[in-house]
Amino acid sequence: IDNDGNGGVIIDSGTAVTRLESAVYESLRHEFRKGASHLSAAEGVAIFDTCYDLRGQSSVAVPAVELEFAGGKKLQLPAKNFMIPVDLEGTFCFAFAGTTSPLSIIG
Repeated sequence: IDNDGNGGVIIDSGTAVTRLESAVYESLRHEFRKGASHLSAAEGVAIFDTCYDLRGQSSVAVPAVELEFAGGKKLQLPAKNFMIPVDLEGTFCFAFAGTTSPLSIIG
């Protein structure tokens, strides 16, 4: 949070998508895509720009996603919480998106 009270992070269990300040999201997305380069990329869907065609696969290895908070506290997310199905054909998307707001929302 800056001196004017802007920014910070809200944890909202009712939100399905984690929205991160754009620069933070772009960095996370870049690293995730590098680690998921073995997967077949698919076109983006709605606000999701990092999607994969996983049809016919019974299990898939994806990069770990770990959030680090002030004070060094860390939270490793299970893949089912950040790789979400967006259709019935086997397209899954990375459930993070950028925002121009300085406020991030972890869903």
